[in-house]
Amino acid sequence: MLHDSARCRPGTPALWRWVDVRFEPVTYAELIGAAAAIANRLTKLGIQPEQRVAIAVTDRFSWSVTYIGVLFSGATAVPIDPLLTPPEIRGILDDAEVALILHDGRIDLGDTRARIERLESVWPGFHDLPPLESVPLPKVGPESLANLIFTSGTTGQTKGVMLTHRNLVSDVFGIQAMGICSDQDKMLSILPVHHAFECTGGLLYPLSMGGQVAYARSLKSKEILADLKMTRATIILGVPLLFENIVNSIKRNIAHASPVNRGMFGALAGLSRGGRKIGWRSAGKALLAGVRRKAGLDSIHLLVSGGAALPSFVAEFLDTLGLPLMQGYGLTETSPVVTVNRPDNYRYDTVGLPIPHAEIRIIDPRPDGMGEVAVHGPMVMKGYWKKPAETAAVLQDGWLKTGDLGTIDADGHLRICGRSKNVIISGAGKNIYPEEVEAVLCARPEIAEAVVYGTTRPGKTGEVVAAMIVPDADWFSAERPADWSDDARLRSVIDEALRAACENLAPFKRVTEFDIRREPFEKTSTRKIKRFLVTKGAGEQLTPPAVTWPAGAEP
Repeated sequence: MLHDSARCRPGTPALWRWVDVRFEPVTYAELIGAAAAIANRLTKLGIQPEQRVAIAVTDRFSWSVTYIGVLFSGATAVPIDPLLTPPEIRGILDDAEVALILHDGRIDLGDTRARIERLESVWPGFHDLPPLESVPLPKVGPESLANLIFTSGTTGQTKGVMLTHRNLVSDVFGIQAMGICSDQDKMLSILPVHHAFECTGGLLYPLSMGGQVAYARSLKSKEILADLKMTRATIILGVPLLFENIVNSIKRNIAHASPVNRGMFGALAGLSRGGRKIGWRSAGKALLAGVRRKAGLDSIHLLVSGGAALPSFVAEFLDTLGLPLMQGYGLTETSPVVTVNRPDNYRYDTVGLPIPHAEIRIIDPRPDGMGEVAVHGPMVMKGYWKKPAETAAVLQDGWLKTGDLGTIDADGHLRICGRSKNVIISGAGKNIYPEEVEAVLCARPEIAEAVVYGTTRPGKTGEVVAAMIVPDADWFSAERPADWSDDARLRSVIDEALRAACENLAPFKRVTEFDIRREPFEKTSTRKIKRFLVTKGAGEQLTPPAVTWPAGAEP
């Protein structure tokens, strides 16, 4: 697939890397040549097809070139998350029976010296590269193992996901068929490339189209906006937290604008929403170009969100600005994309339609249509590494049981309601989905992050809804600085925000207990909150009743 792109456009930029003070291009021919040089070096070191080679590289541009080189050698890539501790990394290396580690010296690998090969000694740079026509294809087949990805997990459990070359290429071709990008697009890569979402969607997919990928310098919002201006990127692949931060930043700027400008924005935003209702999908693009330009987003024509549930208000606000945000769904076990909204057919509260060759169904649906989501198709993993029992539990007759709860509407759009393991069961037997409540809470400007979970009360049956809240420090700094420094006043403001947010929820879904932490939650490398660290013993910190409801309105 990558050879085909390179043969068609050898002199076209494939990747853009930051060098000193500017972005410099790396052409398709240079990329393939560098990857081939890495593959040749691995072969000389005795690496055989499907032997595991770990990639412990922090720079995302270097990681991408190294990864392609590993695949070109026929070896199996084992990505290492830089956030893991040395004991965790050692566990992965031992479990995967890694033959070699390629690294850049920036990750603490612990006592693994016998298997280390420094990247500098493998990668010669972009001088004296082999010509494109001399680069051989790897001696592997479609069912050969391409990636062995050990999921960092939000539950604390780690498993090695086996993805074949067929898995990856079928997923890329499925996304291609949706017509989301073209060979004229340039992606700004922000997320960690070692994760399946960015690796497939932000590297293999654009390269398969003959597109370009520019690597942002960091996750700092100022640098991201500066990188956008320099690269003129047209697409951003991100997680909900990134887009939520963008929305909150724009809203704060609007709130501090002059009354005239605020009024003008409100009028134009109203026209944009009205235009969409009558079929003028590009209303926001035409009416609010100035806001996009001031926010540094004027070159962007599409945003794609994955990795976690996207709050509807984020997609609605960006669409109002003329920035369509396509939400998708998938798992590492599905290479990872299964569904995605189309630019001409998207719904804020769904994760879209299945990509070609992917099938979805609901297992044992309840009367309201909700049940566990199952996936079938060539993108479904081979299984879990050396875990036959766990593989058999989730792979049945070719269908992958995802553990996610969802519904499929009449038009085929999939709506994800939450993880089956996270469901809260009330004393009346009602099912409460934490993700739904969290989306409502995080729509409040006072709240940056929230984790909702069930807790019990002495003498009561079932669970009540509790929440751990991270207040939005930027909002308090701008709006209520005195309340931020006073614990009692901070709690009072959050109490009011929770009650206001929950008024539109059914009584049994309302938060009845909460606690506050000022530090952000610990997250995986793809910015998903590690829920098990939050909820484990969290109920012991709460002092009920934490939220006071009017008579007759309490849950």
